[in-house]
Amino acid sequence: MRYVNSITGVALIVMVFSVTKAFGCFCGGGGTPCEDYGRAAAVFVGTPIALRTVERSPTRNPAEIDLPRVFTFSLEQSFLGTQTRMIEVSTGLGSTDCGYDFKLGTRYLIYAFDYSKKHRLTTSTCSRTRPFTDASEDLEFFRNFGSEGADVTIQGEVKRARQNVATGNPSPVGPMANIGLTVEREGERRDVLTDADGRFRLTGLSPGKIKVTLLLPDELFTYKPEQEITVADHGCATVNYHVVDNGRVSGRVLEPDGQPAAKVGLQLMEANHTDPLNDQSKYAQTDAEGRYTFDGLPSGRYILGVNLKRFQDPNDPTNAYPRTFYPGVLDKSKTEFIDVGTGQAVRDRDWQLPERRAPSTLTGKVVWADGTPVARALILFREVTNHDAPMRNEMEQLAQLLVNAQGVETDDSGNFTIKGYAGQKYVMAAFSRRPDSVDPRRSEQERVDPVQIVLAKPSESVNIVLTRLR
Repeated sequence: MRYVNSITGVALIVMVFSVTKAFGCFCGGGGTPCEDYGRAAAVFVGTPIALRTVERSPTRNPAEIDLPRVFTFSLEQSFLGTQTRMIEVSTGLGSTDCGYDFKLGTRYLIYAFDYSKKHRLTTSTCSRTRPFTDASEDLEFFRNFGSEGADVTIQGEVKRARQNVATGNPSPVGPMANIGLTVEREGERRDVLTDADGRFRLTGLSPGKIKVTLLLPDELFTYKPEQEITVADHGCATVNYHVVDNGRVSGRVLEPDGQPAAKVGLQLMEANHTDPLNDQSKYAQTDAEGRYTFDGLPSGRYILGVNLKRFQDPNDPTNAYPRTFYPGVLDKSKTEFIDVGTGQAVRDRDWQLPERRAPSTLTGKVVWADGTPVARALILFREVTNHDAPMRNEMEQLAQLLVNAQGVETDDSGNFTIKGYAGQKYVMAAFSRRPDSVDPRRSEQERVDPVQIVLAKPSESVNIVLTRLR
């Protein structure tokens, strides 16, 4: 039995492509000449004279950017990073993936980057790369280079925001004045304070790797206080911060026998919403001693528990427990709310989990209407144990499956196995490996009937029948 690890990509590829195709690239076209120059690996004037297309490697790391078009440029003038007569730059296919659509024989000013650190230069419409005839601002910047080095500028601003736990988004509050930052470069350190508008600026720095650190008291939080950047000589970099209240909740989670509950996923949700169990949440996992910490919380009232969300990852060992609310109760009406003041640390919120649910194994078979097994069929499944509202129709069930669904593949006899826990409920659907079978909009080719299963016994079984419509 082979589990499929990236069903989200398989199931949602059609929708993602459609959205990208409809709306295109949102990157905004780069920063100032100083900023793009500061982070570029090469900047030059050149003319594309050849184009080749590189097929995507089947062993390519999915996290790597797919840039299939490679242009060869005849270099005319270099401002940074290269002096060769010919240079290759990779880019995407076009506007939908932010690829730059170079025209052979046309002069361009190229800002090229090496994000992978593999000496593969890339560019896109997200940079200041542009036709040479439109590069007057950039060329003026290059003409103003001083004759001496050590001329790097670091600038930015620090803003106060309120983190909305329900949506996951910060909302601006205002600038933060007199906040300290340190800027370090190979043993050199310079300190700076933000002005009344929350802005800071340091000039005359040496080029290379520079670390910028925001200095905050415990009552305030930012996602990444230390940022390391590489800036070319005569370049600049902008480093911005959003700072939120650092309310904290910490404690310890125990098993029913009093032992530490290790690697248990916890969720913390705002309690002042109409339907808090369906909003987004903060997530934390207990360590080997059962300890947990939530930070970056705005002031407010919270619900803490395990398995509070409607949909859980089937591979999460936390599923062994039923939905439980702090301080260890199964009834939502008996939960104890946790109140957090502005920047307050609420400690020692210790609690005990109920008994684990018994393991249960679901075995199934996928067949055609005539009983013939569907070999290597794809089973998309989603746990919906905590889906409080019933699903209205089959297409709604399918829609739920297609968002972060898990998957398993049947063997040559059409059989599959899914391991879970007693009391869990799944919605699942099967697809053959025929073209377009994972796209529910192609239902004229293959009927897909969602199935709901409750694991009530140590073992359950299900047969899923696919119907060919043509």
